[in-house]
Amino acid sequence: MREVCFGIDVGGTTVKLGLVSREGDLLDKREFPTFRDVAATFDDIASHMRQVMDSFPDCICVGAGVGVPGPVVNQSLVTLCVNLGWENLNVAQELSSRAGVPVKAANDANLAALGEAWQGTGKGCRNLVLFTVGTGVGGGVICDGRIVAGATGAGGEVGHMTVPFHPDWECCCGRKGCLEVTSSATGIIRAAKQFSPFKEMDKVTAKDVYDAAAAGDENAQAVVKEAGYALGYAAALVSSVVNPEIILLGGGVSAAGSALLGPVEAAFKANALSACAGVRFALAQLGNNAGIYGGAALFFTE
Repeated sequence: MREVCFGIDVGGTTVKLGLVSREGDLLDKREFPTFRDVAATFDDIASHMRQVMDSFPDCICVGAGVGVPGPVVNQSLVTLCVNLGWENLNVAQELSSRAGVPVKAANDANLAALGEAWQGTGKGCRNLVLFTVGTGVGGGVICDGRIVAGATGAGGEVGHMTVPFHPDWECCCGRKGCLEVTSSATGIIRAAKQFSPFKEMDKVTAKDVYDAAAAGDENAQAVVKEAGYALGYAAALVSSVVNPEIILLGGGVSAAGSALLGPVEAAFKANALSACAGVRFALAQLGNNAGIYGGAALFFTE
């Protein structure tokens, strides 16, 4: 029988669930609302898993990998998920007892990095760093093919590295000067709102700022250059610790493509240790499916 695994990405609004074969084929995918009640959430996920497996009678499920927006210890215990209202919850036990298969859990950004390393842009790379740049800045670190989760599950929190840009701007974590306050979409918008025409606009998006930069607006160009430079600076710091083969940029802001990659690579080259300077930069390619692939990779690659 063909071996398959579920990859499950639990977000504050929706759950994304996919069935992936050992060969890396996404056989089925569905998305449904996340319940606020813990028991209802896991009951619903297990129910969807059973429905999917009923459609694949020739397959055997070896497990489920679950991504959650918070630190995870020992691939099971979620210490805190603010968006979900979870605290000290054994995700692996909750789902395994309902679904009847082994379950492993991990931080969602870490799973996205593992997914990209298995079936995405980083396929074939054993050492990889992913920066996800959207409303905030998240990320994941893969060393020797495995997620770097750390002692308390906070490994890979690259968005909360302190960088020498906007040291007086407070981050959502309560500290100041995090990479996130400069390089996220939120940070880009905040910086742009200091200048016209953005300060006169009711609603500004990061795309608006990048579009203005492409059209020649000097203030917008300065903002996006700084955001990219901060990312490249942070990438250089990370590279001296984990020495990746490839650094990937994902998330909504990565849609800027070369306009983002250019400043990032320039800053990296200016600040990286010479032994790490050969790292390759690229855009992540799996998008919203990265966590699904990463969840399956917990069983198929480790």
